[in-house]
Amino acid sequence: MIKNLRFMAIAGSLAVTITSGAMCLNNITYAAEGKGVVYTEVEVKDGGSISGTVKYDGDIPSAKILKVDKDEQTCGHENKVSEELVINGESKGIKNVVVSLVDIASGKKIEAVTAALDQKECLFIPHVLAIPVGSSVDLLNSDNVMHNLHSWAIKNAAFNEGVSGGGILTKKFDFAEVVKITCDVHKWMSSFIVVKANPYFAVTDENGNFKIENVPAGKYKIEAWQEKLGKKTVDIAVNAKEDAVVDFVYTKK
Repeated sequence: MIKNLRFMAIAGSLAVTITSGAMCLNNITYAAEGKGVVYTEVEVKDGGSISGTVKYDGDIPSAKILKVDKDEQTCGHENKVSEELVINGESKGIKNVVVSLVDIASGKKIEAVTAALDQKECLFIPHVLAIPVGSSVDLLNSDNVMHNLHSWAIKNAAFNEGVSGGGILTKKFDFAEVVKITCDVHKWMSSFIVVKANPYFAVTDENGNFKIENVPAGKYKIEAWQEKLGKKTVDIAVNAKEDAVVDFVYTKK
């Protein structure tokens, strides 16, 4: 009986050690994937906002030209201008930058949506789409030719499927990541679906402006992501019922 009790005690001790080790490994994994906190939905009272701009410092680089070499009757007979880096010539504002709060612990409810990513004249519209986790995207084809949608996803289920002219393909995105979307038929086509783990994000307009609303008062890290120029992160403090201003500036890489 005593031997059995000793064995049970030793086994129990090993079980605790193994479990503790597993917990440590999970914590490391979460930190490595940018999941440092679990987001909790709460009622936000007297929330503040964050607004600002994302601009380019320096001479504006020449836009990349996309060669149209297929289905010219639909896609057009002229080459197209890439949207991988769109800078306003007057304001120097950068379009299509995703600005978001990083690892915010609690805040307003995550409202899953059904967004739309269209294909018109053999370009994706919009070029950058940001959605919260749990949302779906209607992948539309407004052209009269076949497009083949290819997602370069790691956490979400990847797909590589054709969509006929006038067709639609709906996909759900449950995990936060940046997903590149291309067309295997028309090689110049590309876009990004940016899936965020919390509802505090915005995509800059043609002047590089953005605004994020109903943010609980507190101190945060805010991040800007641009497909060609990368990420920038700064600290920001938000006060109740006030607008905190933050500006990001990119330079040539």
